[in-house]
Amino acid sequence: MQIYLDESGSIVNGLVVNSSGAVPYFVLAALVLREDLPIKRCIKDIRRKKIKKKYKQTSELKFNDSDGTIRRRILECIGRTNNDIGYAVLYNSKIQHEVEPQLIYNEICRQLTYKIANNYGVSGQVEVIIDKSLYGAQRTAFNAHMADRSGIIVPATLGEVKVTHVDSKACPCIQAVDFIAGAINRKYRDNDDLYYQKIQHKISLSLEYEPD
Repeated sequence: MQIYLDESGSIVNGLVVNSSGAVPYFVLAALVLREDLPIKRCIKDIRRKKIKKKYKQTSELKFNDSDGTIRRRILECIGRTNNDIGYAVLYNSKIQHEVEPQLIYNEICRQLTYKIANNYGVSGQVEVIIDKSLYGAQRTAFNAHMADRSGIIVPATLGEVKVTHVDSKACPCIQAVDFIAGAINRKYRDNDDLYYQKIQHKISLSLEYEPD
């Protein structure tokens, strides 16, 4: 099984307010992949359509940088593929003490990955693919945390949980899950499910993450 992960929003203490106001939600989305070719076509084909020049020239399509037409087309295309979606949402208001955001991120990734593996009764290896944003000690710590099965329900048939770090510019599946995460976060943050509706029928698992 391959699981692509990407996030939308930031992890901050619930009492912290930035220049744009409180950051209410952090969403981690998972694309549970059965077939990658249709996802690649979703991203590739959008560039062939009549869209603004800047989108044809950009090296990577992202939810936050795209207009409504591109968001709708990509999410509708994802919704037509034979793949599933899972996600975890963190309410930042529930973080009542100082915790390193990276540690919370690592744990949300672990919880969501093993929840998916358990729900699907996975047999064999699970490969988790994320954007290449962690380096050195942070990457080592993340990989080790993902392999840690303590306190987690694990299928007896589950093999190794392998983590692969990729360049999102060269990975259509990471770009796709960025749009998924953006659509889900918009639903929570703005109470706007315009884009969420395009993929809602593909969601097989959702998790509300509660920080310790």
